[in-house]
Amino acid sequence: MKIIAIDTATDVCGITYLIDGEIIHTIEDNIPRKHAQSLPLFYEKLCSETELTLNNIDGIAVSIGPGSFTGLRIGLSYSKGLAFGCDLPIIPVPTLTAIMKSGETFNGIAQAILYSHRDIVYAQRFKINNNSLNPENEIAAYQWEEIIPSFKELDFIVQIGCNDLISEKKNIQSGYTSSSIIAELANVNFDEWVIDKPYSLVPNYISPFNIGAKKS
Repeated sequence: MKIIAIDTATDVCGITYLIDGEIIHTIEDNIPRKHAQSLPLFYEKLCSETELTLNNIDGIAVSIGPGSFTGLRIGLSYSKGLAFGCDLPIIPVPTLTAIMKSGETFNGIAQAILYSHRDIVYAQRFKINNNSLNPENEIAAYQWEEIIPSFKELDFIVQIGCNDLISEKKNIQSGYTSSSIIAELANVNFDEWVIDKPYSLVPNYISPFNIGAKKS
């Protein structure tokens, strides 16, 4: 299976080419607010440095959110442009699943957290068994103080952008996003996540104004 993966959910902008589970090449950089002009250049560079031809690809994977509103829109729009040209499917990959995968390998209950703004974060809990990530709840937006009590129930936390909010760093690790992780997750979960006709696909913004703790 051949997959192109795109990640623009955070300050990192990247694109990866994967063949049969093996990462062939990745081009990415931490370039806040420069995704729109950089992503097409990264794609052209990827094509020139590999034997990538779009008509031989099985699908386009993209980090679908939550994350940067503008970044997600740019990544999905570009993915759709590539996909529509050759009638390819899109594999939307949840950003928090990718963040969780960036953490250390272990078994237990863990949480992925991504900073949004002020004291608002996106979070999702996972049960991890032999490197298998199984979501335990839906992704939601929370106020930081409202999710702190749940930390004592967790074996591990992987976060991005929350350093200024964290007072106790026990079991909390800084994660990262990468198009290579998006590619690997898309490859493993292709049959479950693939969307053959992604015309109406939109980013999973998860409104930070609907605070998760207030939904119950």
